Amino acid sequence: MSVSVAFAQISTGEPNSSVIPRTGNRPQAGDFGMYLGVSVTQIMDLVELNKDEPFKNNIFWALPMINLKYYFTDKWEGRLGFQFACKNENSRLKDDNLDYSHVKDINYTRFLPGCAYHFNPINVLDVYLGAQMPIGFNIDSEKTKNGTQTTKTTNNKFVIGGGIFLGLQFFVADLPFAIGFEGGYSGQASFSAGQKTTINNDGNKQTSVTIDGRTATDPSKASHIEATWGADAAITFTYYFRK
Repeated sequence: MSVSVAFAQISTGEPNSSVIPRTGNRPQAGDFGMYLGVSVTQIMDLVELNKDEPFKNNIFWALPMINLKYYFTDKWEGRLGFQFACKNENSRLKDDNLDYSHVKDINYTRFLPGCAYHFNPINVLDVYLGAQMPIGFNIDSEKTKNGTQTTKTTNNKFVIGGGIFLGLQFFVADLPFAIGFEGGYSGQASFSAGQKTTINNDGNKQTSVTIDGRTATDPSKASHIEATWGADAAITFTYYFRK
């Protein structure tokens, strides 16, 4: 589950009123908005990262979900979301007989174009159904130094997918404020050229490409596709602004 806070530009309401009336007034054609959210996936990653060695030599940070929305009609809404997360792990041991270091970086970036259809633009309770297409990339790198030998591993992935979501939000009294819930199911496929490993020992380099632990005989033709899917949910808190 994720918790989202949204801000939107709205031109509806009584001409001389500073608040949205009780009639369930909502954004109309031409209005736009933005909401921020924190996903449960990011929270779970943070918990998993610090499960064994809490906050020791590990860094995790993530931008909240940033979602821009535009109402093409009273019922049709277009949206573009953005997510970014980064995780870093590092360790080092050094004395008279040992010089060892290990650094691992993971970067996660997603763009989520989508749309939603609002079934009834009049009622106080707003129910909508939508779809979105996550597209982005993962950049994973790992570097280990042990004396004179350095090993570097990279595994970059292009990700694309699709999903549907069902949402509802309730407008609170006279306030330009709504509380809602959004749940959905999505799947995505990741494409990579395999995991590339380069070993440098006193200037002598060896490079190999592996896929699922198997070394590719021709690295130029190596490819790997992986599919994942799952459900997610969000509680939303939306605040609307007048033009």
